[in-house]
Amino acid sequence: MDKIDIDGTPFSVLLDRAVKIKSFQSSQLARKYNALPSFIQSSIFASDEVINARNADSFTERFDAAMTWKEDGNAAYREGRFDEAFEKFKMSIALFRFVENTNPNVKKEGIKDEYLRETIYIPKNDDEQLQLQQLLVKLYNNIALTSLKRNDHRTAVQACDCAIEVNRENDKSFYLRAQARLAPKSASAIDEELAMMDLRAAVTLNPNNKQARKQLNELRLRIRSQRTKDRDAFSGLFSRGEVYDTKELDKEKETRRKCRENDRSKARGQDVILGRQLAQLYTERGMIAEKTKIEESLKYLDVASEQVANEVDFRNPTAKMAEEANAMGVDLSDQQTIEILEQMREERDVEVKVCNGSTEQKRTSTTTITSKYLSTRIFKLARGAAMLFVILLIYIRLFNSFIRYQMNA
Repeated sequence: MDKIDIDGTPFSVLLDRAVKIKSFQSSQLARKYNALPSFIQSSIFASDEVINARNADSFTERFDAAMTWKEDGNAAYREGRFDEAFEKFKMSIALFRFVENTNPNVKKEGIKDEYLRETIYIPKNDDEQLQLQQLLVKLYNNIALTSLKRNDHRTAVQACDCAIEVNRENDKSFYLRAQARLAPKSASAIDEELAMMDLRAAVTLNPNNKQARKQLNELRLRIRSQRTKDRDAFSGLFSRGEVYDTKELDKEKETRRKCRENDRSKARGQDVILGRQLAQLYTERGMIAEKTKIEESLKYLDVASEQVANEVDFRNPTAKMAEEANAMGVDLSDQQTIEILEQMREERDVEVKVCNGSTEQKRTSTTTITSKYLSTRIFKLARGAAMLFVILLIYIRLFNSFIRYQMNA
């Protein structure tokens, strides 16, 4: 069978997009689990050694096991075996804070929040509470130190968050979190501001923390210098007239709108061809039911193309859109699902045509800035509700049919 291209897009790419939607939809079932730090997530797959230590009769036995693994982790850290140290610290934490999965069909269905059980150990008296608090802060800080060595800055920040949640009076946790914010090469001005807040907290809690004080002073000078440079760079912006020309902006917006209107009729014709190709594919494979669904979708396309003139708005779906989406297992009320759908729309509209009335002459600085301004927003434009919704329907149904075909092959 000849390779099928849809609007120049290979069949494999369409499948990839369908998988993206499905996987994103599935991820909504484990939001709580996905939000946990990685060193807590891994406790769901605890070893027998950890599970046996959890089942200890007394706090002392559990505490001693955690201390043993902590010392093993410290030794591994000193010798530069950071991955091993990270695992030992995780094992210690998993004795007092862990998650368990109660779903017997987890291998088939995956992890779901409804079957997730998180346990946080509660000591019986104040002495045990103090011992555990001190141990957990040290373990979380050690996780942060090890993560910094492994260039896992996000986990380092999360570990410091956990340490601060246990004890907000520990200056080392704030200092380490500042290190984790500043360590990435991609650290932004916001990261620097947050790091400065952490360093201030560390110095306030412990005025004798010389490292924190030194870095705080260096960071202040760097931020102050950058602000001076920015002020000098932009101080003459308006005097040079480099501002948005609203008339020119409106003119280009109107040009883009006309482009979209001209493309809609062509797009609908292409979607009809797409539907017929898929129907032919289903016919060749003997998938009559799927073929019938595609033909029904083509009828819907004819009706929708007459009724819908504006662009599709996933954030305010029609009743028909919501009904069709629910039938396919797509939740249009979910923010992350909407973002995926909008991303697919943006990928489809990467190539923006220039209609009649466009000019090739050299732009002034004002027009150039306006064009850049528009280019950052052009991906938010769509061809129309009918075309995109039917394509979404076809993607998901095609993916389901492909999986059934592979299972029956």
